[in-house]
Amino acid sequence: MDFWDQDYFRVVKITTCLVGQWPYQTLTELIFFRSVLFVLVVMHLIPRIRALVLYSDNPEIVLSVSSFLVIDTIFVCKILLHSYNLTKVSQPSSPSIFNTDIACLFQMKYLLGKLHDNWSIFSEDELQVLHQWSAAGKKISFIYLGTVLGSCGIWITRPLQLRLGQVFTKANETIRVFPVPVDYGSINVDKYYWSISLLTEFTSLLIGLGVVACDLLFFMYSYHAFGLFATLGYQIEHLPIDSDSGLNEEMHVKRCVKLHYRIIEFAEEIDELYRWIFFTVIGFNMILISMTGVELAVNLTSVQDAVAYISLITSPFGHLFVECLMGQRLIDSSLGVQEYIYNAQWYASSIKSQKMIGLLLMRSQLPCQLTAGKFLVMNFATFNAIVRTSASYFTVLMATQ
Repeated sequence: MDFWDQDYFRVVKITTCLVGQWPYQTLTELIFFRSVLFVLVVMHLIPRIRALVLYSDNPEIVLSVSSFLVIDTIFVCKILLHSYNLTKVSQPSSPSIFNTDIACLFQMKYLLGKLHDNWSIFSEDELQVLHQWSAAGKKISFIYLGTVLGSCGIWITRPLQLRLGQVFTKANETIRVFPVPVDYGSINVDKYYWSISLLTEFTSLLIGLGVVACDLLFFMYSYHAFGLFATLGYQIEHLPIDSDSGLNEEMHVKRCVKLHYRIIEFAEEIDELYRWIFFTVIGFNMILISMTGVELAVNLTSVQDAVAYISLITSPFGHLFVECLMGQRLIDSSLGVQEYIYNAQWYASSIKSQKMIGLLLMRSQLPCQLTAGKFLVMNFATFNAIVRTSASYFTVLMATQ
């Protein structure tokens, strides 16, 4: 069985393959899936842009269409930046301790190759720690996938919900409505309503899946980094102090130092790959939260509309929170090395080992971080600042209503 077909990575591989974002896809597969995605998204955007232009004098329609155009923009930016990272060629700044080959490689494939190689450098006991963190990454991937697609499904099935409500209330009026105001020009919408509706719903789900797929790959990298830090902690806490020869002890400490360097290098490469994606997501999600909040406030009198907008507004909140959560956990995991050292019997080791452990302790005081655009750290403080800023924008927009 292929390494990437394991349970830990299968959901990531499948979702990224469907939107042409899996680094190991063939060129033919990439062209096919991206072409289908491009055609569907263009067909999806044209009616919305037409509605925005034709009904520009209607603030309600402009606000509703603009909110979803922001979602589409987030999707397009995320896919484009992620696709750029797939083809981005980089050369490691320094030779890897475990692999001296420093030939130029595609950066995303290079990082996946490192992840694959990391599973071969640990003992069976150490691998158990890595298995636990990989399983945790799989769990959050399923939860995130289900939550985002579920909230998306609640919104795009609004026409079906209205139709069912019409059946139960035995109303005679035929409801022809789309989740978002659109204009199809000369196309007979009444005649082709269900075909257009199904295509719109499918494309909306595909857009949601595209955003999720990029995030799932990021989660896989992040949880692997968390697992590496936990495995390093296991190694530190199990120093062979009782060994007859101090040589094994010193070799063990050297291995810990090398692994720490390898993890830091891995975390820095994650940051380099995703920093501009984070920057884009933060900017557009702040706008989206504010606009969706206004729509929710305006439609609170309708229970059905309120539920739909609540499900919609949870997506940008959840999107930002999970990405900031990953950044915060990376900080905590890197700083946690200090606690592992404190719990170890370093005082019973040799002088040479103690000196190496001291250097390891000093370096662990500088946390690994994920940043947005090189200057904004992804953590809970940033999430709090984003929410407060979004609330300010919401207040301004409400004042204009």
